[in-house]
Amino acid sequence: MDAFPDELLLMVLSYIDDALTLLDAVPLVCKRWHRLSRDPGAWNNATVSIVGCSYDEEGCYSKKHENHDKILKAARILLHAPALRRVCFDCPSDSSDLLSCPYDKETMASALVRSRAEVHGIVFPQPDFWGSSASFPDFLRQALTPEGLSTLVDFLSRNSSHVRYLKLGHTLQAGKELLRALGQCQNLEELHLMLSDGPRYKGELRGQRLPNLKRLTLGASRYKVRGCRAFLRDLRGCVAQSVRHVHCEYWCSSSEDVLAELSQCVELRSLRCGVEGVAFVKTLVRLRSLSLLIEDGDQEQQRELCTVERELRACGELQSLQELRLDDSHFFVHEHRPALSELLKTLCTKTPNLMHLSTNGMLEKVFPETVIGLFKSLPRLESVHIDQIWFKCLSKLTEAEVGGIKRISGTVTYRKGEGDSCRAALEQFKRQRPELDCRLTDREYTYCRN
Repeated sequence: MDAFPDELLLMVLSYIDDALTLLDAVPLVCKRWHRLSRDPGAWNNATVSIVGCSYDEEGCYSKKHENHDKILKAARILLHAPALRRVCFDCPSDSSDLLSCPYDKETMASALVRSRAEVHGIVFPQPDFWGSSASFPDFLRQALTPEGLSTLVDFLSRNSSHVRYLKLGHTLQAGKELLRALGQCQNLEELHLMLSDGPRYKGELRGQRLPNLKRLTLGASRYKVRGCRAFLRDLRGCVAQSVRHVHCEYWCSSSEDVLAELSQCVELRSLRCGVEGVAFVKTLVRLRSLSLLIEDGDQEQQRELCTVERELRACGELQSLQELRLDDSHFFVHEHRPALSELLKTLCTKTPNLMHLSTNGMLEKVFPETVIGLFKSLPRLESVHIDQIWFKCLSKLTEAEVGGIKRISGTVTYRKGEGDSCRAALEQFKRQRPELDCRLTDREYTYCRN
């Protein structure tokens, strides 16, 4: 190690992700390591998690000084680390606030204010909204007090020139100070947000730019996203020229407001959204990867699928699209299979250059006619990933003429007691299709359909 130049030794040290090791162990090896341990390059993968102490409204601890030692160690790291890959704030499940404990509150608040570390990633508290019966505004106030939020916003503002990764979660709705701090993060590369009904947005992002943002993840905490159009419009103005990858989660994936704004981000290379998003991708001329979520069916599902199919039929070809992923919920209504099949067939006629196709759970709903038909209608298809195909359907794949497919991967499922039959069918498939690079594995699946 003594023969290593500083650059190589820093690269070795940068693989250490435990901040306490860099703080307490590495500097004691020798004077040279002590010097290098103060270099920000040695801390490229170091992370710290800040948790609160369980403390109820009456001032009693459910567990005496729970997480107290962790908080003191995190405070030491914040005070002495020259750089940190990520700082994660976490509210304990039985605490009303991240900094509710009076014994830890002053210590952590002081450490956050005095920290001079170059923080490249910040994860704000992510309360368990799904387990709460409170309305969203009340739940947010329980998760963070104004004083606690102010401390976090100040920490973000002081690291605005360094932060590359930011996960705001539900705290997006906390008010103008946080949104203003977000607008200052000019070097931000990845952003995660959760939308809800009627955010308290007053145009704080209007005219701002996030020129380096490449990845955007949007989620929603309600079945319908309402009252967010102004925020989404200004957010799109911030990132439209730079964002390359957008991932829509939960109910946000089918929001018309979200999809309408994303359709104007013409530099997108990959997009994950609900199947309704197909109608909006016609403007995304550089889109290479599209992931469609087939969500739970309801009375309007079939009508929506038919409408999207007609709109898609009327648009031009998606020449740049090379990868398509079909990911359905496991509760898709079977009566809607014909409408879904027509939509997928039309989509494939619009993607002549598609090379990779991935399905997750789709085969239980539309196999074999639709999926095999997709294989045949894609002349440049090279690889297929199939998840959760029942082993008795392998014979259908064996008989199918699948054109120029070179690789097939995924999971072949079987019910309890059918493992030997599944493995025999899998071996037979490999013998009958020797031209395929077969990477199928078997797994027992309790809910495998007959």
